[in-house]
Amino acid sequence: MMQFDWTTFILEILNFLVLVWILQRFLYRPILAMLDARQQRIQDETELAAQLRDEAEALRQQYEQRLADWNQQQETSRRQLDEELAQLRNTATENLKQTLADEEAKLRVRNQTLITAREAALIREAAGAAYGQAAAMLQRLASPQLTQQIVEVFLQDLQHMPDSEQTALRKAAAMLIGASAVEVLSAHPLSETDQARVTETLSTAAGQALQLTIKEDSTLIAGLRAVVGECQLHANLADELAFFRRQANHG
Repeated sequence: MMQFDWTTFILEILNFLVLVWILQRFLYRPILAMLDARQQRIQDETELAAQLRDEAEALRQQYEQRLADWNQQQETSRRQLDEELAQLRNTATENLKQTLADEEAKLRVRNQTLITAREAALIREAAGAAYGQAAAMLQRLASPQLTQQIVEVFLQDLQHMPDSEQTALRKAAAMLIGASAVEVLSAHPLSETDQARVTETLSTAAGQALQLTIKEDSTLIAGLRAVVGECQLHANLADELAFFRRQANHG
């Protein structure tokens, strides 16, 4: 008769539990994880396929709508072209008649136009001659003392500059890039004192410290010209003469 051995029974149970734990940890869970990953991949691919199908359908509808719009535009353009051609045909004769009438009128006034143009040319020649004579006279009268007097007037004008002009000057100064120098041209050399006064007064008017580059330019005859970015301040005889010459030519 076979005897029941509790020790063997307990050991068999422990072996079974160990086997179940090993299968659970090293076989069952990896297989479940692999199956879950496969299921998730299949689901992702299914969703991607559905998304691509929806996008393809949207593109097809968009293409069909654009094609319909394009056909409509083509039809509208064709009708507009037909209307414009009809209008051009209806107005062509009238335009030709008007052109002939205009040419006839031009012929009548051409002589008067030539006379007027000749008179204007004579006036410009006279103004140019007067400008040259005035420039020559002022060139003889130009001196460092006259430049000094013009500098004084320039400084006073800067101190009492109208708001609109000061706003334009400050805007031009604010647009200077980095430490860009402001160019000041003077018909005669300026003393260090005058240079410092011009720098200080111009900086005050511009609302910021300016770095000036002062050069001599005898073509100004007398006085100076300051160039702050896009803003130019004229206080010299050459620019004044040029201004009056332009006024005379446009008069």
